[in-house]
Amino acid sequence: MTLEAGAGTPSWPPGLGDETPLPFAVWRVLHHVDGVRPLAEVARLARVTPPEVAEAVAQAARWAGRASQRGQPVTEASARVVTACVTAVLGPMGTFLVEDALDDLGNGATLGALLSAVAAQLGEAQVQAFVRGLRERGLA
Repeated sequence: MTLEAGAGTPSWPPGLGDETPLPFAVWRVLHHVDGVRPLAEVARLARVTPPEVAEAVAQAARWAGRASQRGQPVTEASARVVTACVTAVLGPMGTFLVEDALDDLGNGATLGALLSAVAAQLGEAQVQAFVRGLRERGLA
Protein backbone atom coordinates (compact mmCIF):
# COMPACT_ATOMS: atom_id res chain seq x y z
CA MET A 1 0.00 0.00 0.00
CA THR A 2 1.32 3.40 -0.88
CA LEU A 3 -0.07 6.50 0.73
CA GLU A 4 0.85 10.07 0.07
CA ALA A 5 1.38 12.17 3.15
CA GLY A 6 -1.91 13.66 4.31
CA ALA A 7 -4.09 11.72 1.86
CA GLY A 8 -5.88 8.41 1.78
CA THR A 9 -7.33 5.99 4.25
CA PRO A 10 -4.93 3.28 5.39
CA SER A 11 -6.18 -0.25 5.88
CA TRP A 12 -4.70 -3.49 7.12
CA PRO A 13 -2.74 -5.35 4.45
CA PRO A 14 -4.22 -8.59 3.10
CA GLY A 15 -3.21 -11.59 5.19
CA LEU A 16 -2.59 -9.55 8.34
CA GLY A 17 -4.52 -10.80 11.34
CA ASP A 18 -4.60 -10.20 15.07
CA GLU A 19 -2.39 -13.28 15.47
CA THR A 20 0.34 -11.97 13.14
CA PRO A 21 3.39 -11.04 15.22
CA LEU A 22 4.48 -7.45 14.60
CA PRO A 23 7.21 -5.29 16.08
CA PHE A 24 5.79 -2.97 18.72
CA ALA A 25 6.52 0.16 16.65
CA VAL A 26 4.40 -1.23 13.81
CA TRP A 27 1.66 -2.59 16.05
CA ARG A 28 1.17 0.70 17.86
CA VAL A 29 0.40 2.38 14.52
CA LEU A 30 -1.69 -0.49 13.07
CA HIS A 31 -3.74 -0.49 16.28
CA HIS A 32 -5.33 2.75 15.02
CA VAL A 33 -5.76 1.65 11.39
CA ASP A 34 -9.35 0.61 10.81
CA GLY A 35 -9.95 1.32 7.10
CA VAL A 36 -12.17 4.27 8.04
CA ARG A 37 -9.89 6.78 9.73
CA PRO A 38 -8.00 9.02 7.34
CA LEU A 39 -4.22 8.90 7.30
CA ALA A 40 -3.83 12.17 9.20
CA GLU A 41 -6.10 10.93 12.01
CA VAL A 42 -4.20 7.63 12.32
CA ALA A 43 -0.94 9.60 12.47
CA ARG A 44 -2.33 11.90 15.17
CA LEU A 45 -3.63 8.99 17.29
CA ALA A 46 -0.39 7.02 16.93
CA ARG A 47 1.68 10.16 17.50
CA VAL A 48 3.69 9.68 14.31
CA THR A 49 3.90 11.43 10.96
CA PRO A 50 1.75 10.40 7.98
CA PRO A 51 4.81 8.99 6.14
CA GLU A 52 5.54 6.88 9.25
CA VAL A 53 1.97 5.52 9.08
CA ALA A 54 2.52 4.54 5.45
CA GLU A 55 5.82 2.87 6.36
CA ALA A 56 4.20 0.99 9.25
CA VAL A 57 1.49 -0.33 6.91
CA ALA A 58 4.17 -1.39 4.41
CA GLN A 59 6.15 -3.14 7.17
CA ALA A 60 2.99 -4.89 8.35
CA ALA A 61 2.43 -6.16 4.80
CA ARG A 62 5.95 -7.59 4.76
CA TRP A 63 5.40 -9.27 8.15
CA ALA A 64 2.07 -10.71 6.98
CA GLY A 65 3.78 -12.09 3.88
CA ARG A 66 6.43 -13.79 5.98
CA ALA A 67 3.84 -15.24 8.35
CA SER A 68 1.86 -16.58 5.41
CA GLN A 69 4.99 -18.04 3.85
CA ARG A 70 5.89 -19.87 7.06
CA GLY A 71 2.55 -21.67 7.04
CA GLN A 72 3.20 -23.04 3.55
CA PRO A 73 4.34 -26.64 3.09
CA VAL A 74 8.05 -27.18 2.53
CA THR A 75 8.83 -27.43 -1.17
CA GLU A 76 11.98 -28.77 -2.77
CA ALA A 77 12.98 -25.20 -3.58
CA SER A 78 12.46 -23.94 -0.03
CA ALA A 79 14.29 -26.98 1.39
CA ARG A 80 17.24 -26.19 -0.91
CA VAL A 81 17.32 -22.59 0.30
CA VAL A 82 17.17 -23.65 3.95
CA THR A 83 19.92 -26.21 3.32
CA ALA A 84 22.11 -23.60 1.62
CA CYS A 85 21.65 -21.19 4.54
CA VAL A 86 22.46 -23.83 7.15
CA THR A 87 25.41 -25.13 5.15
CA ALA A 88 26.80 -21.59 4.99
CA VAL A 89 26.74 -21.57 8.80
CA LEU A 90 27.67 -25.18 9.66
CA GLY A 91 29.39 -26.50 6.59
CA PRO A 92 28.42 -29.87 5.09
CA MET A 93 26.72 -30.97 8.33
CA GLY A 94 23.95 -28.49 7.48
CA THR A 95 22.64 -30.87 4.83
CA PHE A 96 22.22 -33.64 7.38
CA LEU A 97 20.61 -31.30 9.89
CA VAL A 98 17.92 -30.29 7.38
CA GLU A 99 17.35 -33.88 6.23
CA ASP A 100 16.96 -35.04 9.85
CA ALA A 101 14.56 -32.19 10.62
CA LEU A 102 12.44 -33.03 7.58
CA ASP A 103 12.40 -36.72 8.55
CA ASP A 104 11.31 -35.81 12.08
CA LEU A 105 8.58 -33.46 10.82
CA GLY A 106 7.20 -35.95 8.31
CA ASN A 107 4.96 -35.25 5.32
CA GLY A 108 3.18 -31.93 5.25
CA ALA A 109 5.89 -30.10 7.20
CA THR A 110 5.52 -26.33 7.09
CA LEU A 111 8.36 -23.97 6.37
CA GLY A 112 7.92 -22.43 9.82
CA ALA A 113 8.24 -25.82 11.52
CA LEU A 114 11.37 -26.61 9.50
CA LEU A 115 12.99 -23.27 10.32
CA SER A 116 12.19 -23.71 14.02
CA ALA A 117 13.55 -27.26 14.06
CA VAL A 118 16.78 -26.21 12.37
CA ALA A 119 17.23 -23.09 14.52
CA ALA A 120 16.78 -25.18 17.67
CA GLN A 121 19.95 -27.09 16.72
CA LEU A 122 22.08 -23.95 16.32
CA GLY A 123 23.88 -21.71 18.77
CA GLU A 124 22.85 -18.07 19.13
CA ALA A 125 25.51 -16.69 16.77
CA GLN A 126 24.73 -19.44 14.26
CA VAL A 127 21.00 -18.63 14.41
CA GLN A 128 21.76 -15.00 13.64
CA ALA A 129 23.87 -15.95 10.62
CA PHE A 130 21.21 -18.46 9.51
CA VAL A 131 18.45 -15.83 9.72
CA ARG A 132 20.60 -13.32 7.80
CA GLY A 133 21.00 -15.88 5.02
CA LEU A 134 17.26 -16.58 4.99
CA ARG A 135 16.48 -12.85 4.80
CA GLU A 136 18.88 -12.40 1.90
CA ARG A 137 16.97 -15.14 0.08
CA GLY A 138 13.50 -13.88 1.04
CA LEU A 139 12.56 -16.61 3.52
CA ALA A 140 12.69 -14.64 6.77
